[in-house]
Amino acid sequence: MAYIISADEIKKKLPNYSPDKAEKFHHESAAKADKLFTKALKENSYKNVILLSGGTASGKTEFLVTQLSNKKCIIMDATLSTELGAKNKIRQIIKAKKIPIIYTTPL
Repeated sequence: MAYIISADEIKKKLPNYSPDKAEKFHHESAAKADKLFTKALKENSYKNVILLSGGTASGKTEFLVTQLSNKKCIIMDATLSTELGAKNKIRQIIKAKKIPIIYTTPL
């Protein structure tokens, strides 16, 4: 079973969250997701780490649920909106001696 980290799911658990104000909670949920990601790289025994990349409503979550959730891996469900952010995640994965796998949605 995959260990899934999703800023969107974290966002839903934050106090006073409502879907119409989702953007206001993005920074906090992304920061919490990053902390969970760092912790998972250190503590989880799975070797493969999947980064899902794509914008809002691009199908990442559906793909995750239907195709990836049963795999033995760490999954970071994120937008990877900047090249620097993506490179940093990949560096973290490699430094943890794990294998980065990247899935992206078409532009």
